[in-house]
Amino acid sequence: MGALYSSLERRRLDAPKCHPNTRLAVIDRLIDWMTGKIDDGALILRLYGAAGAGKSVIAHTLAEMCEKYGWLLATFFFWKTASERNNESRVVATIAYQISLVIPIAREYIEAAVDHNPGIFDQSINTQLTKLIAEPLHQLQSTGFDFKDCPFLIIVDGLDECQGTEAQSDVVESLVAAFHQSPLRTRILIASRPEVNLQTIFASSTLQCDLSRLALSHEYSPSGDIHRFLKDSFEKIRNEHPLASHIPPSWPSSDVIHEITRKSSGQFIFASTTIKYVGKDLHELPTRRLDVIRRLQPARGEEDLPYAELNSLYNHVLSNVRNVGRVKQVLGVLFVMNANTGEGSVRSMESMDSFLFWQPGETQACLSQLASIIECDIYGEISILHSSLSDFLLDRTRSHELHLCQELVLGDCVALALRHMGDPQIAVDGELILITGNYPQALNQFQIASFSVP
Repeated sequence: MGALYSSLERRRLDAPKCHPNTRLAVIDRLIDWMTGKIDDGALILRLYGAAGAGKSVIAHTLAEMCEKYGWLLATFFFWKTASERNNESRVVATIAYQISLVIPIAREYIEAAVDHNPGIFDQSINTQLTKLIAEPLHQLQSTGFDFKDCPFLIIVDGLDECQGTEAQSDVVESLVAAFHQSPLRTRILIASRPEVNLQTIFASSTLQCDLSRLALSHEYSPSGDIHRFLKDSFEKIRNEHPLASHIPPSWPSSDVIHEITRKSSGQFIFASTTIKYVGKDLHELPTRRLDVIRRLQPARGEEDLPYAELNSLYNHVLSNVRNVGRVKQVLGVLFVMNANTGEGSVRSMESMDSFLFWQPGETQACLSQLASIIECDIYGEISILHSSLSDFLLDRTRSHELHLCQELVLGDCVALALRHMGDPQIAVDGELILITGNYPQALNQFQIASFSVP
């Protein structure tokens, strides 16, 4: 039951919905696809974006809207920490149950299939979908039942949180097989992070004629929506918090709202984390808690964790990498070395391979495990999707064993730079050490106090 969009479990754990007057362009695009105004032949639409971009929020809002119009057929919201919805075992049963509620006359055919084969739920996803959904709907059609021509929508959210690449593939391919020739005019929305294994699944030639894609990119003005969300949320805190009489009417300033918007990097999770932390404690001044999250004041004890939700997100993504040591090497160059260099910064996969003495393609393989927080474009340029990721990695109290020690990283980078120079020339000028050589991406400037040369 927790996989249903309106479940009590989701309300407690993971069921926010879109802030009013935000994500309108995305919702309109999804409605147009669902009603056949665009991509009419696409059975599936893949909605994807960075971790924290708001995919689940959009899916929840769309489900809520479609239910009002009678368009919602079923939902399944995967969730990594919920044992009953972090795998594929209950997907078909949950969808079949919801179909029996939306189309009550289909219940007897679904029940008959279970009575005929009580072990059906231990069989493959494809078999379950065929026997419990596809065949009952066709049987119902043969009785002369009039399926209305209105669109029906199935939402599968968080597919990346379903354990196992094979299970994820089975879910997608079996849904297509079950509904491709369905008498119902059905559309299936699948929302996920842009993980490499999912890119491979959706790149399958067998899916292309049934597939449409929608990336949550800057094309849909996320920063404007985030700014509106922050402005409205702070106003609500000013008006409704028990300590509102102690909050200045001009709090927070427009500069602070712009600062948080920039820090969000187009991902709603940083903005929502900020608002939750600032406004959730009714016994603390929101003004002080905003100062804490902006690092202007210290937190109150170990249990006061302003970035708990972000910590969980980053730990989850980084805990799934195969070689943490190699990933930390790349992250060290991106977040520590590049912050201390100018034009010599390493910002492409090719230059990263060269700088680390790796074979061509190794950086791409390494970063492919971090696709939901770090993006590599078709030209090989590396982009950080979450500016707050550096704060997490450089703060030992938040990242623990994933922590990047700046001094150690800089020392390692200097050693690598020296290896690249056949005849390095080192000159000291005041507080700076200048290193010149024949490697164009070599480090050329460090503060002496930041490291010790091996």
